[in-house]
Amino acid sequence: MRILPLFLSLACVACAAGPLDRILDPLPKDARPSTPSLLSQLQPMAPARPAFSLTTDALVAELEKQAAKHFAADGELKLSLARTWPALRLPEADWVLTIAEWPVGGLSGTLVVRIKVVSGSETIVEGQLPLRAQLWQDVWFSSNQLERGQALDRSSLTSQKADVLRERIPLVLASVEPSTLELCQTVGPGRALTRRDVTVRPLIRKGQLVEVFAKSGSFGVRMKAFALENGAVGDLITLRNVESQKVFNGHVTHDSKVQVQF
Repeated sequence: MRILPLFLSLACVACAAGPLDRILDPLPKDARPSTPSLLSQLQPMAPARPAFSLTTDALVAELEKQAAKHFAADGELKLSLARTWPALRLPEADWVLTIAEWPVGGLSGTLVVRIKVVSGSETIVEGQLPLRAQLWQDVWFSSNQLERGQALDRSSLTSQKADVLRERIPLVLASVEPSTLELCQTVGPGRALTRRDVTVRPLIRKGQLVEVFAKSGSFGVRMKAFALENGAVGDLITLRNVESQKVFNGHVTHDSKVQVQF
């Protein structure tokens, strides 16, 4: 009786062995699912395109360069944008700025220009651009109190840089020789001289006795005359002959000297 259960157990194992082996056997290659590997799915990426941009500093630097040339600015020209300017993305590294329109009134503290920016073959921006401007030049400042009628010289003045576009009245540049000027109104210490403060110092004053050289071709004669008005070098002034009392005109050439051309 014990032999029968053992026999039945062995028979069941033998019957099941065939299907189980078939289940566990590896599938043929042509029967396996065609699932691609992870590495095969990772396609090589195209190289990233370089990012180019036009910054505010680069734009302003080019604007200053072109404006200084256009206005023939004597001094240090500084420009700034009147409104916030975001950095512009460019298709190429190179770009060209063209100023299509300048202000007809010339250089001033505020101005508007019409610009066009091109990068590659693409127009990036085009339109009006408001700007603020400064032009720094060396000008004369008073070292101390200066009185009306006072003749100027370098000992009474100092040269300092100033924004000449900020002033409504033009300033006296340090390139002007101060000995050729005199004050027409009082100026306090430490103030920039304006053209309203000074006048050209006359070499000849009204009522002064001057020497006149009258020339006609190769012939010349000297005479004395009274100046009937003030005059600086090159000015045409009215004179009266001391002897004949005849009134005539002559050009101031030097201190107390006038020339008449017949």
